[in-house]
Amino acid sequence: MAQIDILLAAYNGEKFIAEQIDSILAQTFQDFRLVIRDDGSNDKTPEIIEDYANKYPDKIQVIHDDAVCKHPTKNFFQLMKYAQADYVMFSDQDDYWLPYKVQITLDYMKKAERDNPNKPVLIFTGLQIVDENLKSMDDLMSLDFPESRYTFMELLPCNCAAGCTQMMNRECYSNLGEFHENIRLHDWWTILYAAAFGVVIRVPMALILYRQHGNNAIGASIDRPQVGEGGILKKIASVLRLITRPVRKVKSIIHKAWYMRGQNEFFKTSYSDKMSNERLSELNEYLELFSDSIITRFRAMRKLRNLYQFEHYIGRISRLLLVLFGNRKEK
Repeated sequence: MAQIDILLAAYNGEKFIAEQIDSILAQTFQDFRLVIRDDGSNDKTPEIIEDYANKYPDKIQVIHDDAVCKHPTKNFFQLMKYAQADYVMFSDQDDYWLPYKVQITLDYMKKAERDNPNKPVLIFTGLQIVDENLKSMDDLMSLDFPESRYTFMELLPCNCAAGCTQMMNRECYSNLGEFHENIRLHDWWTILYAAAFGVVIRVPMALILYRQHGNNAIGASIDRPQVGEGGILKKIASVLRLITRPVRKVKSIIHKAWYMRGQNEFFKTSYSDKMSNERLSELNEYLELFSDSIITRFRAMRKLRNLYQFEHYIGRISRLLLVLFGNRKEK
């Protein structure tokens, strides 16, 4: 039995899935099994998958069952039913893994398990956002998060770790339960469980090229104006975006909080009898955001620091001059 099961959820991924499979097969760590499940693609994805499975029968297993998932979250939960290894990793069909992604993540996992025996452990890495040709589109993500960003309280309204960057040990993935319609996103559910009952560890490296191509099932949100580029109207527009970004950030966080309300309520229903008093208290404080009482809501908003993340706002103000006067050639 392989030490790691890499679970790849596929659907109409013919354009990029071969490149992703190749990047996984090229890993420096090779004691893994790649488990692929296609969710009823109507392009050439099934043929591509079967071709790879025939070429690498000792490395790749294709799942054939009667389930119809219609969403990557449900597809990943379906895949976890077939996991057998000590560790599980998620793989999207359109990314590209750097050759040492598995090895480095596993090294962090082993250390975390030594420091936290018999506990659920989730390791996540940074990622590099790229376009469909694997050219960089944005700065490294998930590298500058302080540890406070992935505590249980902070993860309730805002996830910081894409599923394709995660590795879980058996104590974590075997206790996630069955898929439920209130589970919105698999990676949000997995990291929340690990934070509630075990530990979450960040690898401060970008080990994956996270491809954005317009047809992503779940993609990255890129909202960073190019400083000092274009004519005066573009520069004014950049200034306005910098000024209003904190407001839009708060709006986005609040929207996510409402979107994830059902999932977090279901989390409480599923695990409240196993949670520590501290974790249960934090979860109850979060759910007070949705109270019928305005006073209760206001109190909850004051407690949730994620609603007031303006730590970079002052720095952005200093960039306004660069927006207006940057990239000017000396006369």
